[in-house]
Amino acid sequence: MNTTDIASFFYPINKNMGITEADYAKTDACVAMADAVSRTTNHSVYIIDYNQRSFLYVSPNPIFLCGCRPEEVREKGYGHYLTVVPEDDLRRLVEINNAGYGFFYGLPIERRRDFIISYDFRIRQSDRHTQLIHHQLTPIMLSPTGDIWLALCTMSLSHDKQPGPVVITDKANADRYVYSFAGRRWRKQPQLTLTDRERDILLLSAKGLQNSEIGESIFLSADTVKYHKKKLFAKLHARNIIEAVGIAANMGLI
Repeated sequence: MNTTDIASFFYPINKNMGITEADYAKTDACVAMADAVSRTTNHSVYIIDYNQRSFLYVSPNPIFLCGCRPEEVREKGYGHYLTVVPEDDLRRLVEINNAGYGFFYGLPIERRRDFIISYDFRIRQSDRHTQLIHHQLTPIMLSPTGDIWLALCTMSLSHDKQPGPVVITDKANADRYVYSFAGRRWRKQPQLTLTDRERDILLLSAKGLQNSEIGESIFLSADTVKYHKKKLFAKLHARNIIEAVGIAANMGLI
């Protein structure tokens, strides 16, 4: 039985954000945009309302709803996590959330929407089966005092067997920070650069070319292309080539 409670997910977020009904009247555009995004992807999309500690929007993706309807998940809010996430992963999520909020509150208010946090955790698809998913979160709107009010989240299936690193990416200047569970702190990663060959492999991969086709284009064997991809995955903290291309593009490396 899970012993984690909902309140632990929100420490140390301010409980009194000063959000008014007039402010909520402006959220319809955010919901409409999230709904449009959900129709174009196989990911799950939802919006967290940290002021009311609930979900403002939940997309109708059955893989991530674990047998529930979007309306049910929206009504449960974080209570849905308590039902479908194993206890060990819940404790991990609480630590990630708390560490992420601590990082956020250490930033100047004007920079608090520039960051994306990414991490993995498991959800129960049945009594016997769990699925590792990849989760990303970025702020949409802040309160007048700079708290996270609304955040956009996406969930996708992970192709890994074990959770990968917890990473915060700064969209403004491509800085990346990896969380150390042992030291309970964020470690800034060295500035990333790509070689011309790595850049070519990513760009050709983005066009849908396979390893043998990429090799023919840049005069390498398919095995050598595969080797370079593995190095790229480690360098970019990516789990596959699609994610590597996305990360590199978001960081302005290609």
